[in-house]
Amino acid sequence: MDDNKISKSDLWADRVHAFQESGLSRKEWCQQNEIPQSTLGYWIRKIQSEAPETECISDPVFAKLPSEQELQFNAPAGTPPVTILLPENIRIEVGADCPSRLMTALLQALKNYA
Repeated sequence: MDDNKISKSDLWADRVHAFQESGLSRKEWCQQNEIPQSTLGYWIRKIQSEAPETECISDPVFAKLPSEQELQFNAPAGTPPVTILLPENIRIEVGADCPSRLMTALLQALKNYA
């Protein structure tokens, strides 16, 4: 029985990794692989809960995001923002003057995004 559990966990670890590397939304990936979204979500949570806690958990960082008008008015000429596009129509723009602490928190959040 333990061998079956280990092989099933390994299979799903591979599937979760494939999903994360695909760049597809959960819905798209599940449709292509004929797997219910709820099953993929279950295994993502299970694998994350079993992963050893090696990273230091820090307090969240909150920042006021500027409006489109503020960005256009305050943007120095020649320094366009970096745009990050994620599945499900999520768009993040980061200006050149973004504080390093905020950028670190953003990158960490994106790393954990599933």
